[in-house]
Amino acid sequence: MTIKLYWWRGEGAQDPSKQNFGDYLSPLIVEMVSGRKVIYAEPANADMIAIGSILSRERKAKGILFKRHLHIWGSGTDKSTRTFSNRHTYHAVRGTITRSQIPGLRQSPALGDPGLLADRWWGTRPKPRKTHRVGIIPHFVDQQDPRFHAIAKLDSVKAINVFSPIEEVLSDILRCEFILSSSMHGLIIADAFSIPNRRIHFSTGIISDLKFDDYYSALGMSSPEPVSPDAIIQSGLAHAVFNEDYQRPGIEQVKDDLTSAFPTF
Repeated sequence: MTIKLYWWRGEGAQDPSKQNFGDYLSPLIVEMVSGRKVIYAEPANADMIAIGSILSRERKAKGILFKRHLHIWGSGTDKSTRTFSNRHTYHAVRGTITRSQIPGLRQSPALGDPGLLADRWWGTRPKPRKTHRVGIIPHFVDQQDPRFHAIAKLDSVKAINVFSPIEEVLSDILRCEFILSSSMHGLIIADAFSIPNRRIHFSTGIISDLKFDDYYSALGMSSPEPVSPDAIIQSGLAHAVFNEDYQRPGIEQVKDDLTSAFPTF
């Protein structure tokens, strides 16, 4: 049986060079876990919603005379004012904030972003050797920020493009000893592979802070304090963030719980 999956395509629907890797992880991870073919579908025709801050699209799951039931696996919120319908089956949601926004929730969904399963998608393929001390991944809204370009010019820093093919993004991340990212899935992929990382805060009021809090809540922790690009430019790779203790206790259990919670429809 083919799974009809909704994921956010953005400009990538018409332009393959604009396919944001975090969004396009969804069909790859769902295919891996299910062992079934995945095709894109709009919420009105989809079976399932998975990776991304796209849970608000569940309200589009309706026909002319009826409301459609969806399987939700790992999607999340992006605003504190959101509420989501409890008519769907919530196998997993990204974090405790999303869970709190589903009044009358009848299930006890697993918590976590399925992007954490990227290491299992990578599987037994050889991992590239480390070539850079730091990788920097700007969210696509930050790609033209001059501070990003200044950091990318530092010695042993690799700029990673969120619009590159997924396997290339993962390979680039694996080549780095530390990841700075304003893209949430840059941090999630680093966590999947146990690579120390920290959010870098370029833009203000554009990227939802709430979704980061939601993600980290599934790991039982608060969002680590973002670093300032100006501080990185000033201190370079001597900045204290690169030598801080990195721990994500329980992350393998989160991955196992996500896998076990995958719908069996």
